[in-house]
Amino acid sequence: MFSRRVPHVVRWSLRASRSSSLAPKPRTNQTIVLRRNAPELSRSFYASAARAKGLQPDTEDPRPPTNASTVAGATSHVAEPSPLTTEEYHDYSEHYFNVLIAELEKMQEEQGSDIEAEYSAGVLNITVPSVGTYVLNKQPPNKQIWLSSPISGPKRYDWILEGDRMHEKQDTREFAHGQWIYMRDGSNLTELLNSEMKLALPKDIYGVLLDD
Repeated sequence: MFSRRVPHVVRWSLRASRSSSLAPKPRTNQTIVLRRNAPELSRSFYASAARAKGLQPDTEDPRPPTNASTVAGATSHVAEPSPLTTEEYHDYSEHYFNVLIAELEKMQEEQGSDIEAEYSAGVLNITVPSVGTYVLNKQPPNKQIWLSSPISGPKRYDWILEGDRMHEKQDTREFAHGQWIYMRDGSNLTELLNSEMKLALPKDIYGVLLDD
């Protein structure tokens, strides 16, 4: 477990210069959108209806790529996911989405990125100019995170502990807290997002503490 329980409502790290009146308040089915209109303007937050995009429960399992060696973050295969309780799944998936959103926010503030992100009801839509829209879905029944990428297509990621894959002792694992892995080709969700979206998500994403 990472060292801090992550709440089930996404929290944004707002800078001191931003007015407190812009801070989003938790609402049922709230959609939080961050958008950069001009370099000198801060992001605007507002609520709207969630987009029903991404993989659906009745969607066929995505086919593996024809050349698995080109997949970002590809690792050795595992036979089955590591066991997760329902509470652990919600904590781990929410923490992952929060860290990803914080990275997108950082890119907007420090690099003037035009990437737009919309998060509501367990669905995160990320629009990358000149590339397309990425959709990440939480899937509690399967304890998975589903991804639809305009570059690499759809994938379904399971929770895998490093020791379960590499048969290593816990203190020698590179990812002590586990990773989201696509079982068909062994690709790592974090490394794929870093590669395709030019992000800088940490390898051990569960070692990251978020502001309250």
